[in-house]
Amino acid sequence: MKMLLIVFRESMVEHIHALLKEYEANAFTELHNVAGKGETGPTVQFFLSPDANCMILTAVSEQVAYRLIEGFTRYRAEHVVRQGDKLFPLHVFVLPCEQAV
Repeated sequence: MKMLLIVFRESMVEHIHALLKEYEANAFTELHNVAGKGETGPTVQFFLSPDANCMILTAVSEQVAYRLIEGFTRYRAEHVVRQGDKLFPLHVFVLPCEQAV
């Protein structure tokens, strides 16, 4: 299994949910108003602001993980081309995952 940690702007939540559904990642934990600072700058600290970050954790099989990563990569690439900005606020991290209980 793999754990995907997906960090993105709150304004993108519907698109991220659509990708999760498309690639059959039906179980996940979602955190809103996640604060932080990275390559796209600091996030706003207002509840459900479109500029706030959201984070999703989902434990999936390796096959689903890599399909999801491909989908997120395409989604990000499409927006980078459209906006001409390589600092698109979507990041996906992969962690090994083992269910203990």
